[in-house]
Amino acid sequence: MSKKSLYSGDWSGIDCTCDILDKRRSIYNYVMLMFDRTNQMFEYSGLPETIPAYMLELYLQINGHVCITKVNGKLYALPGGLGGAPDPYYRPTLYVLANPGLGYSASLKILNHLDPFAKQDTQGECVLLRNDTNIRGLFYLFSRYATELAENDVSIRSAQINSRQQILITASTDRDIASANAYIKGLEDGKIAAVHDDSFLGNGNVKATNVSVQSANAIIQLIELQQYLKASWYNEIGLNANFNMKRESINESEASMNEDGLLPLIDDMLECRKIAVEQINKMFGLNISVELSS
Repeated sequence: MSKKSLYSGDWSGIDCTCDILDKRRSIYNYVMLMFDRTNQMFEYSGLPETIPAYMLELYLQINGHVCITKVNGKLYALPGGLGGAPDPYYRPTLYVLANPGLGYSASLKILNHLDPFAKQDTQGECVLLRNDTNIRGLFYLFSRYATELAENDVSIRSAQINSRQQILITASTDRDIASANAYIKGLEDGKIAAVHDDSFLGNGNVKATNVSVQSANAIIQLIELQQYLKASWYNEIGLNANFNMKRESINESEASMNEDGLLPLIDDMLECRKIAVEQINKMFGLNISVELSS
């Protein structure tokens, strides 16, 4: 797609075709679009101008952690690596940074972890902000569901194409194949043609099989799987997306029956943020707060 013509308002010549078979690209786009949705899960107040809330959440959700520290007198949320001698709970005690944009690199002591068994020289201090208790982030979870959805997209595409063929005609000789193709061509052209009944009733070299029912059932099942995967994905991170296998109307209790299972992960993510924010406020004299977004 030409971005220049898209932004200039010239829509002519733009190819909006989506290559469903390009699973790698589909998975990437599924993951990035989900990060767009989850970026607004939490609302911050009191953040300094040097820490945009959307970048803070993006780093947290993709990397699983960031450190909050001062560079040249300004506070930043910087991604890096965990290291250093372990504390009594075997947690890392240093946060290793290398930021070309700031021209800054350091190994900072993590304030909200205990001192290691062996003392080490450090260049400063920082607060470790975790996305979740185990510092996993959301990237693996998103990649898993995105991969399944991309595979299902390919299956749906195949089922759609196969549904165009209402009857599958098979023949064993070139002459019979030519006759069958002529018959199909006549139907496409709107011509009504007669065929020898022995051939198309299974007594000759040409056989016809009705595949429309199988194709329709396959499409319904794949659509249900698509709905199930999306709802499961949303529900795992605490976003309510109802899924019900019933093909008729559902009542209010059925529509809300999954709400009780939505909380654990998003509650854990919120608690990790609140704990770190409390340390940040204490260390840097700020008044930052974080809550779930509506």
